[in-house]
Amino acid sequence: MEITYQYQEPSSIIKEKDNSNLFLAHYNEDFQEKEVPCFFWGKLREPYSIARSLLTLSKVVAANFMPNSSALRDPVITAGGGKLRLEAFSSCCSVYGKVDILPEALDGEFLQQGTTNVDFNTEMISALSRINKGENVFFSIGKKEFVMQKADQKVVEKKVSLPLRWIKGMATVQLLSAEMNEAANLDKLQIQLLFRAIPKGDIKDDYYLSFRGKKPFLSPIKTNGSICIGGIHRLRLVETIIPLAQKLTIYTSKSENATTFQFNFSNVRFTLMLSRSFWRGFSGEGITLENLIEDIPEEWMQKLNTYAQINEEFTANDPLLKELSSYDFKNVATRLSAMGLLGYDLAQSSYYYRKLPFKVSRIESLNPRYKNALLIIKKEQYEWVKNTSTHTETRIKGSGVFHKVVIKPDQAFCTCTWYASYGTTRGDCKHILATKILKNNSEKELNQLLEEFEL
Repeated sequence: MEITYQYQEPSSIIKEKDNSNLFLAHYNEDFQEKEVPCFFWGKLREPYSIARSLLTLSKVVAANFMPNSSALRDPVITAGGGKLRLEAFSSCCSVYGKVDILPEALDGEFLQQGTTNVDFNTEMISALSRINKGENVFFSIGKKEFVMQKADQKVVEKKVSLPLRWIKGMATVQLLSAEMNEAANLDKLQIQLLFRAIPKGDIKDDYYLSFRGKKPFLSPIKTNGSICIGGIHRLRLVETIIPLAQKLTIYTSKSENATTFQFNFSNVRFTLMLSRSFWRGFSGEGITLENLIEDIPEEWMQKLNTYAQINEEFTANDPLLKELSSYDFKNVATRLSAMGLLGYDLAQSSYYYRKLPFKVSRIESLNPRYKNALLIIKKEQYEWVKNTSTHTETRIKGSGVFHKVVIKPDQAFCTCTWYASYGTTRGDCKHILATKILKNNSEKELNQLLEEFEL
C-alpha cells in the first residue's frame, strides 16, 4: 500500500525590482502546522563532498537486499539548528542513511525550522555527479520542493508516493540511535583496511569486527569485545566516499540489533545504519509500539515538545530541563521520537526537532501486533490476576492455552512462543502490548481506541 501526497499549492517565484524570491511548497499531514514559504536557502561552501555524500545516499535509496520489496525514492530533509539533514532508507528498509551538512559547510539563511520529503530524480543525480570542487552551488528547501542550482542549471526534486513501511522504519532508527554508544574509531588507513577485509558476495551470517593491534579484523566467530555486524556486504554501498573520509566512528548497542558507521568529511557527516537482520529491516521491528502506549504525563510531553520546537537541538543536561529526572527525560524523549517528532544525532549525543510529515496514529495502525493486542481486548480474552504500581499480571487466552504476562517497572515477560524466541528485542509481543494498553487506559479511552481501528 502507498500514500500519494497531494500538495495544496504550487511553488512560486515573486519578482521584485532588484531580485527574485523562490517560494517552495511542502506537504505535511498535520494541517495545524504553520506553513512557511522557505526553510533554508544559500550557498554550499563544500559542494564536492556534499554532492558525493548525496550521491551515496541515492545509492542507499536504490539498494534492495530483499527480493520482494518495491523501490523507495523518498529522502527526508530537515532544516534546523544551523544544519541540513537528509535521511533515507534502502528500498528494503534494512539500511538507513543520513547526510548531516554542518553550519561551516553552509553560507545561507535558515528562515525557520522545517521538514519535507522529496524525490531523488534522475536529473538531480546527474547534476550532483557533475559538481566539482570550487563550484558555486545553491540549495533552496521549503514548503514543497528541494531546488539545487549551479551556473545556469536548476534542478527540482518533486513529490513522491510514500511506502507505508518507511514510516515505521524512520521512527525505529531514532530509538535505536539513542541506545547506541561509541564502540570504535578508525583513521583513514584503518578505514581502507576494513573495507578490503569485507568478504566477497552476499553474507547471510553475522560477522564480528575486532582489532589486532590497530588493524581491523573481520571474522564469523564472536570474540570478547568484538562488534557484531549483520549483512556486512551492505557496507559496500559507501565505498565511493571512502577516499573523502577523514575518520570513521562505529556505534553499537547492548541489544546488537543494529550497527552504525559514521564517516566524517570535514564539515559533512555520512551515517550508515545496518539492521542486524537484513531480510527483515527496520520496518519489521516493533520497538516503537511500547513507547507509544506508555503512561507518560501529558504536561511532560507538551513541555519537551515545545522546548524542542523552540531550541531545535537539546540534551538532558539543558538547564531548563533539569526538573525532569534522567529516567523521566529518557521516557519522554523516547515517546516523542516514536511519534516522529524527534531525530537523534549520534555525534553530538543530542536530539533535534524533526516533525515527520505523517500522523502519529498511522505508526500505531501499521503494526499487526498492535491490532492483535486490541483484538484481545475487544474479545475480552484476558483475566486480571494482579494490578499494582509495581506488579501487573494477566492471563491471556491463546490457541488452547493461557499465556501468563507479568509486567514490573524494569521488565516484562510472557509465556508465549514469540517472547521465547525474541524476548523484547523486537518489541513487545501482542499479549504484553494488550496488558500495557489495559493498564494505561481508562474504559472510555479503550472504547475510543477500538472505534478508531473499527474493531
